[in-house]
Amino acid sequence: MARGLAAGAAACALVACSAVPEDAPAAGAREEVARNVILIVGSGMGRTQHDFLRLAIAGPTGQLAMERLTASGSVDHVDPVGDTAAGATTLASGMPTAPGAIGVDADGEPVASVLEHARSAGKATGIVTTAEVTDPRTAAFAAHVAPQNALEEPAEPEESAVERDIARQYLERSRVDVIMGGGAARWPADLLLDARALGYRTVSDVAGLQSVSSDRLLGLFAEGPMFEPGRPGRGQYAPAVPLPDMTRAALAALDRRPAGFFLLVDEAGIDAMAREGNGALVLEAGKAWDATVQAALEFQAVNPGTLIVVAGDHETGGMSVELADAGTRVAGADGPFPATDTDQEIWLRWTRKGPTNAAVPVAAGGPGAEAFQGGMLDTQLFPELLEAMSIRAGVGS
Repeated sequence: MARGLAAGAAACALVACSAVPEDAPAAGAREEVARNVILIVGSGMGRTQHDFLRLAIAGPTGQLAMERLTASGSVDHVDPVGDTAAGATTLASGMPTAPGAIGVDADGEPVASVLEHARSAGKATGIVTTAEVTDPRTAAFAAHVAPQNALEEPAEPEESAVERDIARQYLERSRVDVIMGGGAARWPADLLLDARALGYRTVSDVAGLQSVSSDRLLGLFAEGPMFEPGRPGRGQYAPAVPLPDMTRAALAALDRRPAGFFLLVDEAGIDAMAREGNGALVLEAGKAWDATVQAALEFQAVNPGTLIVVAGDHETGGMSVELADAGTRVAGADGPFPATDTDQEIWLRWTRKGPTNAAVPVAAGGPGAEAFQGGMLDTQLFPELLEAMSIRAGVGS
């Protein structure tokens, strides 16, 4: 698919997209169409984070769940990685944009995301994250906030006008069916009442999630993010509801829609811990991410019309990996961490606290997976996801 299509498709009006009718497929449409799409983002996961996790979890001859998908490649960035909001907007809509922009172009005009296109085509939609659900990396898929009003990195879990606006857009504009993660402090009582009036079942703990049966869910399981970033020896990664469990619950709820669904799953802990140079907690978040991909594969096994795409959004921390014989001290490095099925240990070096422009891995399996083989740009994920679902942008937009 031509790279220029990404920006053109993203610029369509927010409701000017449609599913290709099954009895009259568009010329060139895929013979096999993805009924469901699960997009799993490892925030902050570059190639080095992937290699570290594979060595630590599976060993040099083992496989992460991501590596059991049929197609694999790498994603380069059209623009230098500046912040979470702009990067997420590019992934969600194919549109490079200004720093701080959430779901809008550089002029502040809304751009339709893949989630919104899926909703307009009659599919159920969901967002699952270990960050606050109103975090820019997920908000870019279902909200629109001009840069001067956007929050790049919320500082404290307290209510703010921007985040309340994002939350309300989820409920009333994008109409996301399933929303799960942290950030309960961003949702005042009146907004929760409005959510219930719109048909959402609200839950706040594991017991509530296990007992609820609904196709509209709002699960808020922490006041802020579902983890606590910190330097090595500090911080914590222990979500009250693990990411694989939230994902399974979301899949069960979304699968009720006859037209299928689009689900975004975001493991934000990898990025948050990499910003602190904390390899131990990157590993903990990475284990949850790997188990989440496995949960998606298990769903796909009984729902073969499901496309799974797993990707990083950007690399964080400028991380490099070193191997040393067990018991060898590597000065100035973070570690050691065990390298599974070897007599060596892993040490990490960090060169910065934020994101870098390094390429990130991508893998896919299911209908349309071949489009994610080899090298691609971050602007290309959006049109390829639409293509896999046979959803087209509005003509003349």
